[in-house]
Amino acid sequence: MNTIGDKVKATRLQHELNQVTFAEKIGISQGRLSEIEQGKTKPSAETLNELRKKFNVDLNWLFDEDI
Repeated sequence: MNTIGDKVKATRLQHELNQVTFAEKIGISQGRLSEIEQGKTKPSAETLNELRKKFNVDLNWLFDEDI
């Protein structure tokens, strides 16, 4: 299953960024990003908006856990 965390991580890896750099670009801490990628927490609306703007992430794709 592809969770939101899996897709956030896939986006980060696609752009060849480490967690620290990716987190800085979307305005969160590396620890928070790690929790999102592990499925321990969900990204906030602000974080989702930054993902959309800075990495052209389709929010429909992000929330569809079957894709």
